[in-house]
Amino acid sequence: MKDTITINDFFEIAKETDLKDLLDKSLHEPDPEKRKVYNALYTYFLDKRQDEVIKRKDFVR
Repeated sequence: MKDTITINDFFEIAKETDLKDLLDKSLHEPDPEKRKVYNALYTYFLDKRQDEVIKRKDFVR
């Protein structure tokens, strides 16, 4: 049987990836389709981290 990765497994791996690495891959990946995936992951995780900062009690807008 082939080793498979589920979308949840992929998501957990991507969550642990440094944002700088995702940004670098989204800018410099030669394959345009992969570049779109890296860009989407970067944007999603950046948004999630910004949400965490905004939810802090000491955050001032």
